[in-house]
Amino acid sequence: MRAIAFFAGVLVATPSMAAERLIFYTANFPDATSVQLSVLSNSVSQNSDYDFDVAIGLAETDVSGAVRYEDTGKHRARVRCNYPAYVGVGARKYPMALPLNRSAHDDWKESLWMTFCAVPSS
Repeated sequence: MRAIAFFAGVLVATPSMAAERLIFYTANFPDATSVQLSVLSNSVSQNSDYDFDVAIGLAETDVSGAVRYEDTGKHRARVRCNYPAYVGVGARKYPMALPLNRSAHDDWKESLWMTFCAVPSS
């Protein structure tokens, strides 16, 4: 049910997301370079082991926020929200130790899972 509600929200948000990517993870480096991972596209998974199929984009920015490099590939990942929760990349499944209650997620797979599966709170 949560997956359906989220998907409906994604459909409503799609026009604005086309112009601006949903950045779900940023890695910052000592030289002020940042690497951002963003959702390029997503859909309900056709694989019953997962809830969502996601295409991930990568961009490197400098200290001023200017894009220095943008990967033109679409890196595929899959997300399963319910127990056993995991993010799949290729043939590998990365389990999510639930509940994820840390405020700062230092793992891009956890951040991706949170983007699609965490219940919004007010």
